[in-house]
Amino acid sequence: MVNGSDARHEVSVLFAEISGYSRLTENLAAEEVADLLHDYFQSMLEAVEKYKQRLDNQLEIACIGNSLVVVLGAPEPLDNHAWVALEIAIAMHQQLEAFNRHRAGENKPPITMGIGINSDVAISNDVAANRTLQFSAVGDGINLGYLLQGVSDQYGCDIVIGEKTYEYCKDRIWSRELDRIRMRSNHQPVALYQYLGLKEESIPPKSQEVMEHYDKGRQYYLNRKFAVAMGEFATVLEIDSNDRAARLHLKRCQRLLKNPPPEEWDGAWVAQKTWVLADN
Repeated sequence: MVNGSDARHEVSVLFAEISGYSRLTENLAAEEVADLLHDYFQSMLEAVEKYKQRLDNQLEIACIGNSLVVVLGAPEPLDNHAWVALEIAIAMHQQLEAFNRHRAGENKPPITMGIGINSDVAISNDVAANRTLQFSAVGDGINLGYLLQGVSDQYGCDIVIGEKTYEYCKDRIWSRELDRIRMRSNHQPVALYQYLGLKEESIPPKSQEVMEHYDKGRQYYLNRKFAVAMGEFATVLEIDSNDRAARLHLKRCQRLLKNPPPEEWDGAWVAQKTWVLADN
């Protein structure tokens, strides 16, 4: 049941987190970690602030641990919430590049960041009685956004978007379908996509080749032609040896050739709590 102060809105949620945070901070004193997080959040919030000023009641921000969460389309609805969420993600990565240039000047290691975006209907609630939180949003769509951020490093991606976000933005972006996952074993699978760039800008021929061979590999993979799929993923790695998504699929194909999946297999993988994708 939805309380009187609750509302159902279609929203987009963006989760951003520092990748390899434990490794980055393991040799730092508590004061140094605090300074790092302060500078990082200040920089990221600068990227979000221009949107917050324009969409005051349609955008909420929270900083939790080393994560930043942005909800678009609540408490008040926003028609283009998915596109604005993607715009913010792009702005954040541009801001991170400037932040890392400053760190390089101080002989400090660069920070990498993974972002996950998902669009779905969520229950939102103004939590005026709680002085530390003014707003909350809950639902499977919110959880999936968090998961997408969690697996971004596994796929080697800066920005991973969910299926509904992709549908809203697909005509304006370069992207590739990374995989299909399900939140729990009894859930319908959903596709996740890697954002590669804006269609108003050209992408390098090398990236186009990677997209073509990866897509072919995915189609062979989903049709259980694992040996042929391996050839396509191997070609991707010849073009770009750092393509983690292709390497992940190559290893999967090797396992599935030795241990074929059941007849009902649909190519989706179940997300575990550690954000590692396990087979059904």
